[in-house]
Amino acid sequence: MNKRDLVKKQIGKGAMQCFEKFGLDKTTLEDIAQTVGLNKASLYYYYKNKEDIFVETALREGEDYILALQEKAQQRKGIENQVSYYMQARFNYYKKVLNMNRVSTDTLNKILPRFFELYDALMSREKLFLSELIRQAVAKGELAQANPAQIASVLINISDALKHSAEQKAILKRDPGIDYARSLQDMKLLVSLIFRGLKK
Repeated sequence: MNKRDLVKKQIGKGAMQCFEKFGLDKTTLEDIAQTVGLNKASLYYYYKNKEDIFVETALREGEDYILALQEKAQQRKGIENQVSYYMQARFNYYKKVLNMNRVSTDTLNKILPRFFELYDALMSREKLFLSELIRQAVAKGELAQANPAQIASVLINISDALKHSAEQKAILKRDPGIDYARSLQDMKLLVSLIFRGLKK
């Protein structure tokens, strides 16, 4: 890791402490600079604003979480249990990150474009992981012949669409919080229906 990456990691760690303490909306660049031991001008060398720090750091932490989650999912018995556990845990993780940092719907609307820009690479790795789980289940005879890559893509895309639908509704209604309960129920049903159709 080069010096720039090390400093960005340090800024991210300090920023997340501030976001947890004050919430993303109320945290200032001055707060982050003080926590990290840099001056505010130095932060601008690395990031345009606090929202960029949040998105980049949340996704970096998310990558670590997803890797650990993939190991846990593989320890479950049966393909449906593995996929269901994985999909619910990743959904809850993203929900927790936004709630933990008390992101308002206005700020969420502002950060989503940057989030999607950086999220693509992680999403591709998630689809590969699920695709491999499904491919192994087909090879073991647990599932009927299927297209693992297509099923993995549907699972991730619909899960994200359900999550983003809840976020967009909150943004449009200007609700202070986001209720993900219905989206999570719909995602559980989706996993169940897919595997009911694939089981031999």
